[in-house]
Amino acid sequence: MKSKNSSNPTIIALIIISLISVSTFMMFMFIFEFSNNYKIIKLQNQFKKIKVKIDSSEVSYTRSAKSSSSTTTYYYYFNNECTMGIQDAKGILFSHKNLNPDINEYMSNHMDSLNVWYLNKNTVKYAYENQKKIDVSEEVENNKRVIFYFLIYIISLLLTIKFKSKISWTN
Repeated sequence: MKSKNSSNPTIIALIIISLISVSTFMMFMFIFEFSNNYKIIKLQNQFKKIKVKIDSSEVSYTRSAKSSSSTTTYYYYFNNECTMGIQDAKGILFSHKNLNPDINEYMSNHMDSLNVWYLNKNTVKYAYENQKKIDVSEEVENNKRVIFYFLIYIISLLLTIKFKSKISWTN
């Protein structure tokens, strides 16, 4: 019969390995978000504001937990060759302002046309009528969050390495 003390460290070790695996996967996902945001921030002065006629739109819903859901609306233009995705995410990881009410109101008053920030066949964001320069504050905020999550990840890995001798990996 196993004693209670001999099985607990093994369970703790499995939990730690699971947490490290999941957090490593999430860090790779966060790196993609950081990279996309960084490109927008870096090239912000090269974006042009153009008006496009929307050909069609499509809505995609995802739900990952009770407190986290995401809706992405894709707007197609230039004969469905170009796409602009507007994400409305509810959760603690990243902040994305829901622009769909503003977009729908603008399109209803301007015959399904939109202003977009455009660079090399890539549309990044909806452009408000009075905007003269692309607003990158959302991207900056999200990149600060990624850096914070990355620091937590590194600290937890370092603590795990430091205290690994105190964790029994076998029965």
